[in-house]
Amino acid sequence: MVVFAGGLVAILLVAALVFDVGQNLLDRRTEQNVSDAAALAGARYVVGATYTYHGACAAVTASTKAPYEACQSAASNGYVDGTTNITVRVDMPPIAPSAFSGLPGYIEVTIGSTRQSFFEGVVGIVRQSVGAMGVATNASDIALPYSLVALAPTACGANKITGSPGSAVTTNGTVHVDSSCPTDALLLSGNGVLNAPECDVVGAIQTSGGAVNNCTSAPAGVLVSGDPLRNLPTPAQPVAPAAIQPLDGGAIPAGCPGSASPATDAAPATCAFISGASSIAGHKYRIFPGNYPGGISTSKSTLYMDPGIYWIGGGGIHVQSDGVIVSKAAGDNTGTAPSGGVLIYNTADPNPAIVGGCVSSPTGAGCYDDIVLNGGGGSTPTLALLPIQSGLYQNMVMFVDRTRSKPDDIMLNGSNSSLSISGTIYAPHGTVKLNGGATTVVSAQVICWSFQVNGSAASFTIDYDGTKLFHLKGVGLVE
Repeated sequence: MVVFAGGLVAILLVAALVFDVGQNLLDRRTEQNVSDAAALAGARYVVGATYTYHGACAAVTASTKAPYEACQSAASNGYVDGTTNITVRVDMPPIAPSAFSGLPGYIEVTIGSTRQSFFEGVVGIVRQSVGAMGVATNASDIALPYSLVALAPTACGANKITGSPGSAVTTNGTVHVDSSCPTDALLLSGNGVLNAPECDVVGAIQTSGGAVNNCTSAPAGVLVSGDPLRNLPTPAQPVAPAAIQPLDGGAIPAGCPGSASPATDAAPATCAFISGASSIAGHKYRIFPGNYPGGISTSKSTLYMDPGIYWIGGGGIHVQSDGVIVSKAAGDNTGTAPSGGVLIYNTADPNPAIVGGCVSSPTGAGCYDDIVLNGGGGSTPTLALLPIQSGLYQNMVMFVDRTRSKPDDIMLNGSNSSLSISGTIYAPHGTVKLNGGATTVVSAQVICWSFQVNGSAASFTIDYDGTKLFHLKGVGLVE
């Protein structure tokens, strides 16, 4: 009898595994199919919708077409909200912990059900609960709702927003941090103030040194989003640019297109407008899109960038000591206000022999280098860029090679400088540093590995305007 009783318990546990767990897996698969179908049904009507909806299907009406159709689809497949042991909820836009939380143009359907246990009741588990979620979109032109996105999955203390007494850093879009660090996935320090509509941080937000966290919303249970642009192809290497045009009699520096010795992949050289040459310093030039092996730098001259893609094969872009780089529409050769759109793709020289030499000498011509606007000592360098206005990369202004990284991949100093940038900055494995001074406003979006933003005793604003940022393209189920 003792052996039989012990064996019976074992048999019941095996039966629980077979019947209860098996049924749960079957229910879960069925509910996933239904939630996916319902999300797709609702997604047909999200384009142009001016309303939002968050709630159960029992409360939905035909006036909210997308949630109504989603609920109708779920009901036609046997899942009617409010009936015995079944719940069906629709969120448009999705809510946390969905990776698409708050994203306009997306609809989320969540289905849940409960039932009596078959055999697990013998160990005290009398009810089984199963759920599934589907998220879909039917829009091919959506801007991510973020001002700052950090993709490093475990970094601690790498994402910093700092200031000093009286300073404030303001983002008009969401701050999203993928890091799961339990102490300081996002670090706020230095008496600064962070103002943001939402801070989605997988790990913990730490404030220190008198900093103030004014995030209007900081939801719990945030999930890792991953790189939203991971499938975006890199720009193809273009041909050599057209010859640089001096606008006021200046000489074309060696290494630049149109000089006697322009840079090539086999012999990279920086197209450098240096301060020591009187025939170059203080002069104005128009430069053109194309391949720049060795990069571009200016310390005294003004460079007007003709619209297009600038493929920087090593050397980066450096602006300092009263140098000026401005993106300008064709024919616009005056002032420092941007009027034409460009994309800067920053990478290394494609020549394997050149890149091989960068291992021992990482600062050599053709080696991967950063993009820097650096003021100081009374100088007022200027970097003013609009994003490229058409094509696959429309509204993106900087794209850093996914295989490259440095401590400072992009460093833009508003202090003692003039900084005017709009569009999406994409550095998926790079660090972006934005330093404000006086009152600095950039209409940009930053998607990077990690970021550092400094208010520098004054206000620094990352102004969000989705119409001027890179838009995602895709239709169908996304989660």
